[in-house]
Amino acid sequence: MVKRFLSRWLPFIVYCTLIVWLSLTPAPPTIDDAFFGWDKFQHAAAYGVLALLAFRAFGDDPDAVKWRWLKAVVVTACIGGLLEIAQGLFTKTRTAEFDDLLADLVGAGGAYLATLMYRFIMPGEKKNRS
Repeated sequence: MVKRFLSRWLPFIVYCTLIVWLSLTPAPPTIDDAFFGWDKFQHAAAYGVLALLAFRAFGDDPDAVKWRWLKAVVVTACIGGLLEIAQGLFTKTRTAEFDDLLADLVGAGGAYLATLMYRFIMPGEKKNRS
């Protein structure tokens, strides 16, 4: 039971910790690329992965897929919102931006849509895995 809990929640917790650090550090690492270095792309990608990990952490009941996704997107949005507020209140070099929160939501929604498409396209038992 502990092993199962850790295998589901530990990746989410570790990744969430990384996002918190990247969000609140005064000078986060940068990517020297026009697209991958774009702040909004980084937000969408980071929070898309976070939503996938949250979805996985909430269990594997195939009958509760919609509820697991709803919880994952809400948790991801709350984390994104709280971190934007924290950036505005607790850092001097970072600012809170509504556009960043929007990019977080696009990433979480994109992760949901990608798994929905995967379930629709893939035949058979693989549909129950997401």
